[in-house]
Amino acid sequence: MENASLDIRKRIAAREWVQKAIAMYESEGEDALLAEIANPGGRFVQGERYIYALSTNGTLLAHPLKSESTGKVLIEMMDSEGKAFIRKILDIGNSRGYGFIDYRWPHPESGKELCKTVFFEKVDRIILCSGFYS
Repeated sequence: MENASLDIRKRIAAREWVQKAIAMYESEGEDALLAEIANPGGRFVQGERYIYALSTNGTLLAHPLKSESTGKVLIEMMDSEGKAFIRKILDIGNSRGYGFIDYRWPHPESGKELCKTVFFEKVDRIILCSGFYS
């Protein structure tokens, strides 16, 4: 039961963080938000937690740890188990507007591949994503 409540708290925290990014988008605009997300020392990076932004067609708009991928269409990207997780984020984000997805991804500090749970939410033409590792 303890792990379940920890997971719920982490899910709530991921959603709240995306909500803060949406609030910045609404108050300061898209360019300011994307610049802040792309900043590795910015407010949307805390240890293993970070936010990244996709366009509704799968182009990476901003990522604090993968700046070299900015501008690339990632719709076909897969995790190590063959899950096309970006496509799934886009499908759910573009139809329902928000959701959670699990996929395998290297931990940003250890490099060890772990299960990552990501919350994502669409605002206009952007899908904002943030998650946690378990």
